[in-house]
Amino acid sequence: MTTVLAGQRIVVFGASGVLGRAFAEAAGSRGAACIAVGRRDPALGVPFLRADVTSVADLEAVARELARQAEPIDVAMNFTGTHHRPMELGLEGIEALRSEWDRVVAVNLTGAFNITAVMAELFVRQRHGHLIHLCSNASRLSLYGSHAYVASKHGLEGLIRSAAAQLARHGVRVNGLAPGTVETDHNRHLLRDSSGQPSARAAAILAHTPTKRFATVDGIIESAIALCLPQRHLTGNVIFCDDGYNIEGHSWPEGTRAVYAEIAPPAPPGDSK
Repeated sequence: MTTVLAGQRIVVFGASGVLGRAFAEAAGSRGAACIAVGRRDPALGVPFLRADVTSVADLEAVARELARQAEPIDVAMNFTGTHHRPMELGLEGIEALRSEWDRVVAVNLTGAFNITAVMAELFVRQRHGHLIHLCSNASRLSLYGSHAYVASKHGLEGLIRSAAAQLARHGVRVNGLAPGTVETDHNRHLLRDSSGQPSARAAAILAHTPTKRFATVDGIIESAIALCLPQRHLTGNVIFCDDGYNIEGHSWPEGTRAVYAEIAPPAPPGDSK
C-alpha cells in the first residue's frame, strides 16, 4: 500500500459508519494519522473522541481536545448522515412528517454546520485546513419521497460554497464528495429481489446511470482519499462519484433496456471490473 497520506492528520467524523470506518482504515494504511469522532467507538486502534454532531457542546469539546494536542489537523472528513423512509405528501399528517424532517435536517445540515463552525475556528488559527463533507447525488437532484434528505443535501452544498468563499482568505478549503447509490448489506433488500435481480427502485436508478452499476464502498473511498491529497486550488466544489448519474441522458440505450429486462447489462468495451 502506498503512503500518499504520510504526515497528514485527519479527523474522521462519523467513523463508526460504513463509509467513515472504511475511510479511516484506508487513510491509515496510506500513512495518515486518523482521529475518530462519533457516538460509538469504531475500535480501529486510533484515538477516539465521543461526540454527537447535533450537540454544539460535544463538538466544542472535540475542538478543544484537538487544539490541546498542539499538532495541526490537515483534513476533517464528515461522514455523518441519516435518511428516512419515503414521505407521502398529501397522505400523511404534518406531525409525523415534521418529526422525520426535524431529525434528518438536524443531523445532515445543522450537524454539518456545527462541524464547519468548530473546525473553522481551529483551521483559521492554523491558517491551514481542508474540510470535506459527504454529500449525495440528492445534492442536486430529487429522490422520490426523500424531502428532508434532499433538502438537507441541497442545503449542504450551499453551506460548502458559502463556507469555502469566506474561509479561503485564511488558507482553509471546503469541498464535498457526492456518492451515488451504494449497494451494501444494509440496503441490498431495497435494491435486489429474492433472485438477485434489480428491484423496481434499483431499475429506476440504474436506468439513469451511464455505467449501469451501483457505487461501491471501495470506489467511494478511492475518491475520498484523492480529495485528501494536497490540492491548493480545489475549494467550494462538490465532486460526484456516482457513475454519471447526474449527467445521464440517453447515453447507453442497450444498458437501460437490459436493466428493465431484469438481466445484467453488458459490460462496456474494455471494462475489466
